Amino acid sequence: MYSVIIPVYEARDSLDRCVKSWLAQTEGDLELLLVDDGSTDGSRELCEKWAKKDARVRVLHQKNAGVSAARNAGIDAARGEHMFFTDSDDYVAPDYLEKMEQCMKASGAELVLCGFHHLYEGADIQKLPKRPGVFSMKEGEEDFLCLYEQSFLNMPWNKLYIRELAGRFDPSISLGEDLLFNLDYLERCRNVAVLAEPLCYYIQEEKKISLSSKKRLDRLGLARKICRETEDFYDRHWESGSRAGHGRIFTRYMNEVLDECEKLPSDKSLTRKEKLQIIRAYGEDEWVRTRGEEAGYPYLDYRILWFFLKRQRAGSVYGLCVLRRGLAAFVHWIRRKGRMTVWNH
Repeated sequence: MYSVIIPVYEARDSLDRCVKSWLAQTEGDLELLLVDDGSTDGSRELCEKWAKKDARVRVLHQKNAGVSAARNAGIDAARGEHMFFTDSDDYVAPDYLEKMEQCMKASGAELVLCGFHHLYEGADIQKLPKRPGVFSMKEGEEDFLCLYEQSFLNMPWNKLYIRELAGRFDPSISLGEDLLFNLDYLERCRNVAVLAEPLCYYIQEEKKISLSSKKRLDRLGLARKICRETEDFYDRHWESGSRAGHGRIFTRYMNEVLDECEKLPSDKSLTRKEKLQIIRAYGEDEWVRTRGEEAGYPYLDYRILWFFLKRQRAGSVYGLCVLRRGLAAFVHWIRRKGRMTVWNH
């Protein structure tokens, strides 16, 4: 049997779609664990309604403790030999379970992951892994780095796990906990199967969340922790781990820095002076100063931002971020108008 763990928090408007997509699977040997994380919007009652409607649905209730704690509760309660995770605002293709099951059985892998649809502002960006097939952890250095660079190790919701091999999510951190869960799981894997089909639907909405300067620095500290642990994992598995490999891993840290810079123009809680102070603080960050050149910057906008950030040109960095946000808004408008499908390999 397959256990599907779905954390539920304030998900009244999206939960039906998520649950229906799982109950409509072409392979029906599954249980749905709806873990209500202290919802107050009617999601709790909706979970109970589904449990009464379909015997495959089980409901767990807990005080609000966050998505990691909810997933851990689901793992503890799961009865299946295999596990999936899905977020309550996302959904899956009708043959998701069947294809993932077939892939695991045919390959003998302990972990299967697939591509997904990234639905954002009216666009369907179909993201596929660059190196499909089966690789062994013993010889899979390049496969690991490619998956890491494409962010395919960052989430649990496009993967099929063996329950007895799974660890737990760390509820004490709010950045990178999914990656750490997957790295811990990979410690016990011999083979990984990569399926180049988009079988999940990940929905991202434009959320305006203001972060204080302290929270931004805390986020950078978490990004550093994630980077260190990933580099340690890399060194443990591939003793010949190259400097270039470390640079490819470190790129994620720099991406976090530049991503935070690019979010500043939309933050209405800060003055322009305060935003420039934050950018200067990023430029003075120890790792940015000492390791910034190690990172690879695949996108032109990031290369330009890095050029000015390392020279402490905070005004130029901020101006470019304002320009990029305007261009991004225009592209999203075009996508919504034309309902574009974009392939991202």
